[in-house]
Amino acid sequence: MKFGIFLLMQSPDMLPSSEVYANALEQARLADELGFDYVVLAEHHFSSYGFDPNPLLLVPTMAAQTQRIRFSTAVVVLPLRSPLQVAEDIAMLDVLTNGRIEVGFGTGYQQYEFERFRVPLNENRLIFEEALEVVTKALSTPGFSHKGRYYEIPETTILPRPVQQPHPPFWRATSSVETMAQALQHGMKVISGGTTSTMARVVGSWHAFQDAVDQSGVAWPQEFIVQRGVYLAGSEKEAREQVHHGVWHTRTAEALRKNVLPVDGGRALTPSSDPDGDADIAFLYDVWLFGTPDVVASKIERLTHETGMTYLNCAFAVGQIPHAKILNSMRLFAKEIMPRFRAYEPDQSAYQRGQHWLVGAGAATARSAEELRGHPG
Repeated sequence: MKFGIFLLMQSPDMLPSSEVYANALEQARLADELGFDYVVLAEHHFSSYGFDPNPLLLVPTMAAQTQRIRFSTAVVVLPLRSPLQVAEDIAMLDVLTNGRIEVGFGTGYQQYEFERFRVPLNENRLIFEEALEVVTKALSTPGFSHKGRYYEIPETTILPRPVQQPHPPFWRATSSVETMAQALQHGMKVISGGTTSTMARVVGSWHAFQDAVDQSGVAWPQEFIVQRGVYLAGSEKEAREQVHHGVWHTRTAEALRKNVLPVDGGRALTPSSDPDGDADIAFLYDVWLFGTPDVVASKIERLTHETGMTYLNCAFAVGQIPHAKILNSMRLFAKEIMPRFRAYEPDQSAYQRGQHWLVGAGAATARSAEELRGHPG
């Protein structure tokens, strides 16, 4: 199993930007030292939900301060950018990191962001599809040209050329079976759910992914990523004390998605209640990976039974969990969790469709990686 850290760079209390960035850089350095596989950066604009408006611009600094860890984005919001500039940035990053970059793309969903860039949100899918075509051509084909609805580019060769051929690995964020299948057919990996997904949505994403693999005609195994909020502590009491940060994160994300979040001077004025009831402390503690090492291990075991996950992307820094506690949580995760699951490889083709095999979150400690093999959902 692969492990990443997901950096949203949030600050509900509007900490100084220099402090937010210094904390993210230290978390990236520690992830590299602890043996995580990826640092994954999110793109958000104009609110305290995320202080990173351009993940591709942050990667070179992180790469210079790390040795082996790979970098990815979740996601570059392609409709908000010039695809030709994005292609040049990716190629340059691939050279500067010596092939340590992967790129996740998404259509975007926040009206608050789109209206400030003067991009129509109702055209985001059409813009995205054409922009992705331009990025792919520019990276893989010297002397390419393009003529479409949104972009017209005469014969052009971007420089530098990427190290990874024909281009760095691409990820696509989508929940559509048809779009997943198309992405897989084009050699892309799929991000099918975010940190705010309920357990039912995570399982549903896996079932949709199974259908997409069947439709695409590609063979198993395939990378299947699960993103979860993560916080490890020496006691359940201490872990529960940090869940309210996840409540802020979830309520803010949903309010932005629904275009009902007031923002004042950049500060997200997050609702104090959740009408859908999905963002309360007890609920999040159950579905997120908060708890002692044994509790968290049992929750991950549950995920391995319900999905064919191959990659766990960990959002350690959600809301405003104190930086020192985030670092301690990462160290505990690397010491107690990663060795238990590192060798785990699911037999994805053996998982049944639509059947759940549950392991209670409070169950005994997770079995060894060898014992976990071959347990279809």
